[in-house]
Amino acid sequence: MLRLNNIEVIYSDVILVLKGVSLEVAEGKMVALLGANGTGKTSTLKAIFGVLHTEIGKVTDGSIEFYGQRIDR
Repeated sequence: MLRLNNIEVIYSDVILVLKGVSLEVAEGKMVALLGANGTGKTSTLKAIFGVLHTEIGKVTDGSIEFYGQRIDR
């Protein structure tokens, strides 16, 4: 199970791109992220996969858990 709990993502220590994003994906299920350009879909996925650092970004609040283990640190 994947769980995002109220995450916040900031780029370059000043640009808030996500605030209060929460979602839960149960085992064996799929979720689609839909939205217009610039709404945070890619930033959400980068936070989950831990690659925000490639764009000087970081999760500054909330938590990301995969099967109960924190993966956002």
